[in-house]
This record gives sequence, C-alpha cells and structure tokens, in this order.
Amino acid sequence: MTRKYSLVIEGDCDGYSAYVPELPSILVTGRSMEELSARAVEAIGVYWECIRTERSATSTLREIEVELPV
Repeated sequence: MTRKYSLVIEGDCDGYSAYVPELPSILVTGRSMEELSARAVEAIGVYWECIRTERSATSTLREIEVELPV
C-alpha cells in the first residue's frame, strides 16, 4: 500500500528539520533534503510498525477517507 504524507520543512544549507502534520509525533533532521526525506520515510515506517504491533489483540485497525474543505 502507498500513502502520501506532507512534510513541513525548515532550514537551509546548514541543515534541515521537518515534521509530518498527519503524524505529529514524527520529527526528523538531515544535512540535505535527500537525507531528510529518507529519514522521514524510515520514521513513518517505524511509526506504522509500532501501531500494528502495540495494539491489543481485540482491536481493529481500519482505514477511512475524510474529505476536508480547502
């Protein structure tokens, strides 16, 4: 499955930091945009892996789509 996430980036050529608004617990840093993006992809993967393994055996994970006004 593929999902798209927004990455809010701040910084300059000395280094960058970013967060994922859809997943507020994710904050990443990097020396380049490429490193920053790679770290964000890794962090999102770890986040979802934790969600899957830490939920109780009786819980259900369901994906929904929500349309928001622009």
